[in-house]
Amino acid sequence: MEFYRDRKKSMNLILICTGLLVVFIGTFLYSIGLFDGQIGTKLAAVTGIFSVILAIIIVKKLMTLQDKSPLVVLNNEGITSKTTAVSKAAGSIRWTDIIDVNLEKVGADTLVRLTVDHPEQYLPLIKKKLSSMITNGLVDPNGHLPRRNLTSMLPNCIM
Repeated sequence: MEFYRDRKKSMNLILICTGLLVVFIGTFLYSIGLFDGQIGTKLAAVTGIFSVILAIIIVKKLMTLQDKSPLVVLNNEGITSKTTAVSKAAGSIRWTDIIDVNLEKVGADTLVRLTVDHPEQYLPLIKKKLSSMITNGLVDPNGHLPRRNLTSMLPNCIM
């Protein structure tokens, strides 16, 4: 079973960001004195920064629309997800390693939280791809992850 990106939601997000970008660009042009000759440097700086950030988000979202591959794949061996950085880093998680599945409501999204029984198989992949930053504070003094404590790490999939 495969789950794909909701192109309608992605397009709505792109349109909202584009609308905000137009407003920020208009505000930026106003703040540099294009319309009335008065310069507002703080407003120009803030709207300029937000405009650049929104432009980057729009470009990245447009690039993700080109990707036609499934975001979540369920097969006989396990589950593979590309919805978050952690789930991408973990790779394919075998069904035999999954001991609990929970739904968690976060804002308007419903996340699927998996609890994994053998984290030692997935932790090296996650550390390699995302650095040890993600596991700081979770490991015991010996550098091992406590058994059954990957609930907050593996993988949160938006479905």
